[in-house]
Amino acid sequence: MPLMLSHTEPLSLREATHGTARSMTPPLTAGEIHVWALPPETTEAHSFYPLLSPAERERAQRFRFPELSARYMADHARLRLLLAGYLDSDPQRLTFVENQQGKPRIAWPDCRLRFNLSHTKGMTLLAVCLDAEIGVDVEILRPVEDREAIAAMYFSPREVTALQEEPKSHRDLAFLRCWTRKEAYVKARGEGLSLPLDQFAVSLGERASLLHCQWDEHETSRWQMEDLHPGSAHVGALAVEQGAWSLQHYHWPSSGSPAGNIGDRA
Repeated sequence: MPLMLSHTEPLSLREATHGTARSMTPPLTAGEIHVWALPPETTEAHSFYPLLSPAERERAQRFRFPELSARYMADHARLRLLLAGYLDSDPQRLTFVENQQGKPRIAWPDCRLRFNLSHTKGMTLLAVCLDAEIGVDVEILRPVEDREAIAAMYFSPREVTALQEEPKSHRDLAFLRCWTRKEAYVKARGEGLSLPLDQFAVSLGERASLLHCQWDEHETSRWQMEDLHPGSAHVGALAVEQGAWSLQHYHWPSSGSPAGNIGDRA
């Protein structure tokens, strides 16, 4: 189902405080996935510096370019606000732990909330659900330099063949679909670069799916993928453990109603 975003007035970062975090976050129930599209927000990002943890502040200061530092602060401030809203907690009190490959999760005993964040030029995506590992990735649509060389290095033989069979005018889109789907799957599993990218295959067409895993033939039945359309200039993908999921897409800020339904599964 195509994504339809409803218009909402922009929310200033200065307005988004602990008091508003819960009211702006829609209820999340079992079987739902909320995908948040976060547009660039850099003009007021420094006002949210106090919301970040000491480690996040230190990392923000290490960026060489001010715009990257501002984007990092805005993204992580909004991440804290939204997660705190779902958990009915103070954003500043949220603590995170990472696995050996760097995938974060909330450091609360028996916390059911799972999330994943991805950003590219002009867009950040946040995916949230309960009780299932999840991964999301987004890329800006663009001509891909060294497309075939990158595919030969990181894509499976099945994916390379599928890319070559695409009309030349569609190959950049097909490449980015493949890349975001592979990244979403890797991020969902939380194994980072330890997972060999050329040993599993995803689809390159409109319907996202995990087609083959060289190390485990049952892996394709454990995971499902969804194609995401956060805007006309971006392509995205989501991977999540198999289930009867309903996806809802929200745009920052939320009016409390889904901005659009990007696909239901009964």
